[in-house]
Amino acid sequence: MDIVRFNEMIPCRTAFIDAHTPGSDQKENYTIIGNGVSESPDQHVHLSKTPGFNIGAAAQPAGCTNSLHSHRTAEVFIIHSGKWRFFWGLYGDKGEVVLDPGDVISLPTHMFRGFENITEPNESNPNGYGFMFAVLGGNDSGGGVLWAPQVIETAQAHGLVLLENGLLIDTHNGESIPDGMLPRKPLEGTDLVAFDQNNIADPSRVLARKSESGNLILSTSDTAKIREMPGFEICRTSGFETLELKHSNPAVLICNEEGFQIGDQLIEKGDVVYLDAGDFSTIEFSSACEVFLVTPTLDPAGPTKYL
Repeated sequence: MDIVRFNEMIPCRTAFIDAHTPGSDQKENYTIIGNGVSESPDQHVHLSKTPGFNIGAAAQPAGCTNSLHSHRTAEVFIIHSGKWRFFWGLYGDKGEVVLDPGDVISLPTHMFRGFENITEPNESNPNGYGFMFAVLGGNDSGGGVLWAPQVIETAQAHGLVLLENGLLIDTHNGESIPDGMLPRKPLEGTDLVAFDQNNIADPSRVLARKSESGNLILSTSDTAKIREMPGFEICRTSGFETLELKHSNPAVLICNEEGFQIGDQLIEKGDVVYLDAGDFSTIEFSSACEVFLVTPTLDPAGPTKYL
């Protein structure tokens, strides 16, 4: 068993191509389990495990936006704190939905999406800081991030150039493009059109609210709130006294609210627990806890579509 403590997580503020873009330059990226999709060598990887999916996180103050991008495998967000607006489409104008703590959203592959922290600052949270976990399908998360063309163009104007091999070059910091390397070309033509077609007509198909009944959040099962084949399954557990857990595959527990006891370890809000295959654990939950269990499935971590 490995534990990544919330208060020991190390962020990267230069993870992606929009790290210098005004309005997106205050976001933090976390790679918790797996190597994630960061474009920066400064990204800290907490656990280099390969359970069939990656666990990451995003955090940012109110008003900060994560630019329009896409992935080749599933991307599922679990809201930990704050209020978040998700939007999609080539220019972010094809639809939107607002999520609160405990809500879960699964966004289709091959569709540009972005998100903005719209938390209202208050005395206890003057910056309106928000945090959410992200689950990405596959051990390699499908080869990184695909950015909307305008994101790449704006980033270059602020000194950041993404190369064909995925390396991020900061020209405003004195870095230069290595000989023989070329900047990554933005999507264009029919490829770009394809990404602008896979939009969400009915957000309820990809969204599970905390207030909705049922523990099975994402699965191929008929009883799941979100029915998909992303290469993993997500269940929510709330308020049970004990749970005996044993899996033939690795499993990850994300403590989203309150805490629980596993063995001799106290797991607190925001902590992430990795259980190796075959580990047997008895978990004692507090009455108000909220824990998400993520386990790999046999289906491929491939495209999901909502045309």
